Amino acid sequence: MRRDKIQGFIAGIASVILVFSMSLTVYAISETKNITASYNNIKLYINQRMITPKDANGTIVEPFIYNGTAYLPVRAAAEALGHDVSWDAATKSIYIGAKPAALPTAPFTLSAGQYVVGEDIPAGKYNCTAVSGGGNFIGSVESLGRTGLNEILGAPGSYYSDRQTYSNLRLADGDTIKINGNLKVEFTF
Repeated sequence: MRRDKIQGFIAGIASVILVFSMSLTVYAISETKNITASYNNIKLYINQRMITPKDANGTIVEPFIYNGTAYLPVRAAAEALGHDVSWDAATKSIYIGAKPAALPTAPFTLSAGQYVVGEDIPAGKYNCTAVSGGGNFIGSVESLGRTGLNEILGAPGSYYSDRQTYSNLRLADGDTIKINGNLKVEFTF
């Protein structure tokens, strides 16, 4: 139980650090902000073992306090808990544990299954065409309002070939798409 509390505490601190670093990145675009942080020889213990926080190069990095909140080096805390840490400078992202799979770029084809926009497919505006089979093309799509997405699509020669394309589908992060039957749908811009 105590270990769960400690891991929860460390995960919370890592989240705060991530949010804090992201907010500083936003400010860095338009201005530089000086802060006053307290370095008071703060010690980091994980499971009763003292950890000396270090960066990727092995240099000791001290935790600090800013506006009453303690901030820990993400790498040191995560690695002490057994997680890998990586930094993606292009997207300014910190990954604790495995990186998410890269999202496909259009055009791409999806078959039967459920997909989350922003996790499985990128947000955007698409034309969706049945390339084989037929079936239901449904989903919870914010831009479509209460009605959502509920279409029957079919490739030429299939039983459902009356409608082959759904055009101008706007997908936002968090929307879901579900493809049923033996339908395969190609997404293009």
